[in-house]
Amino acid sequence: MPTPIGMAAGFDKDCNVLRSLLNLGFGFVTGGTITLASRPGNPKPRVIRLPTEKALINSMGFPGRGLEPAIKRLQRSQRYKKRIFVSIAGTIEDEIFDCFHRVQSLAAGIELNISSPNTVGLRIFHETGRLRGLIEGLAAEKTVPLFVKLPPWSRGDDDRREILKLAETAIDAGVDGLIIANTRPIESNRLKVGRGGLSGQPLFENTELMIADVQAMTHGKIGIIACGGISTSAQVWKLLASGASAVQLYTSFIYEGPGLPSRLNKGLAKLMDAAGIAAINEISGAPPNIK
Repeated sequence: MPTPIGMAAGFDKDCNVLRSLLNLGFGFVTGGTITLASRPGNPKPRVIRLPTEKALINSMGFPGRGLEPAIKRLQRSQRYKKRIFVSIAGTIEDEIFDCFHRVQSLAAGIELNISSPNTVGLRIFHETGRLRGLIEGLAAEKTVPLFVKLPPWSRGDDDRREILKLAETAIDAGVDGLIIANTRPIESNRLKVGRGGLSGQPLFENTELMIADVQAMTHGKIGIIACGGISTSAQVWKLLASGASAVQLYTSFIYEGPGLPSRLNKGLAKLMDAAGIAAINEISGAPPNIK
């Protein structure tokens, strides 16, 4: 990728504007999450802005037109194929396999989303046996890298051990990388369904801790894409130094505007110049101070 800064899944659910996003300075973009059939998503209201925190709570629930329209748009974007990831999901294995078989030839990588807190039925793949069977089946037929997007955890979270077990299972079953992590589940009576996922600035500190957890477990043997609360080039540096190969953002793009990816690229380049390094994989330690 020309830069390690990508657009996360959820922004362009039907793959309508992937090329335009790349033109803004993203190194890569993620279309979807795509499901086999069209879905209306959850009832509205389903998105809440928290401006003072630069955060969102959403309960979208995978609204989208389904696989076929997305394929047609991806086919028109093949000039940019090497910079396009596609996120897929389903509540049964057959749905996921159908999406996988049709999409993988049109993308540089596939993201398997098993972690949206807003979609009923995905938690069946939090059973390690079910997850292993799914990934082993996909890995046996993959022609591009396969990533799994995990749910979040925190150092004091009772689910931490279980989620890290999911990560270990996914790696053993044949994934090429992990995306760390999805939105944080949260209750809100302002949403029609009463619950959703928190994204944005409040998540960054925990994202950094999760990346360190996975890096300690994998020792750099797989790709790690960091996702959650990223809005500055110093934060990008910290996550790359912690073991991430790349980062994804979404909520900060909404608050900071379309110039954000370009600013992050320039800021990261300045930090690298100040540190006297020329390659992303040389990033380590704290970001240098720039006056």
